[in-house]
Amino acid sequence: MKLIRKGLRGKHADIVDLHRDSLPNFVIIGAAKSATTTLTTILPQHPDIFISKPKEPKFFGRYYKKGWDWYASRFKKGKDFALRGEGSTMYASGLHSFSKTPELMHRYLPDLKLIYIVRHPLDRIVSQWRHYRGRNPDCADFSELMRDRHLRKLIVGCSMYYQRLSAFRRFYPDDQIHCMTFEDLLTSPKRSLRSMIRFLGVRPMVKKLLDSNGALPKENQAGEKGRGYVEKPEWNNGLRRRVLRHVEPDAQQMLAYMGKPSDYWEL
Repeated sequence: MKLIRKGLRGKHADIVDLHRDSLPNFVIIGAAKSATTTLTTILPQHPDIFISKPKEPKFFGRYYKKGWDWYASRFKKGKDFALRGEGSTMYASGLHSFSKTPELMHRYLPDLKLIYIVRHPLDRIVSQWRHYRGRNPDCADFSELMRDRHLRKLIVGCSMYYQRLSAFRRFYPDDQIHCMTFEDLLTSPKRSLRSMIRFLGVRPMVKKLLDSNGALPKENQAGEKGRGYVEKPEWNNGLRRRVLRHVEPDAQQMLAYMGKPSDYWEL
């Protein structure tokens, strides 16, 4: 955090200025397990869009210690593209190592456009727990979601969409933030992608991003990328009630912010 505190005081402005023309101009900030991998996979099919490698550099937090030279190098091949982006979903988590992300990001990249894609909060929790358990077999059981401090902060916390978005809205105006839903992306991919790409400022050209049937490619399924396969857990009534008491007020605020009906997710 010492290096991040220096960054917040503007101590890295000179080196950032050296890389200004190759740094990202948009970031997908989350939410985890809401089709962010799908977005970062298909967006490079658009001739004006470049996505960093890796697609989740997690720079404005855990890997800030790697330095701006390292971060800029993730986008070097995209220097001549109109749009350069990345998709680190932990930016919109409640983890301590990313607690200064919005402020740090804004300190050096105030003109960024942000994309935030969200999903039915309970479905997203199930998906993230399966992902996390697949990588960490010793993590607490699903039934311990609200009792295990780490699971509650990481997995339940990532479904506190309005809370996490509000941290970014302290620094970025609403006209630089585009929110969308996982459900709309699946059911209306052309319309959802067209709206998002227009927000970014280039021609949509969405046919290039979809398969021959006009559908999204499937990415990041449970058990992929070296993770162990984890069966889908069941909600018991007590756990579901406890989690809903925690996330439902936030979900209603998020739906209202997006102009969605209060029963959109049928919580």
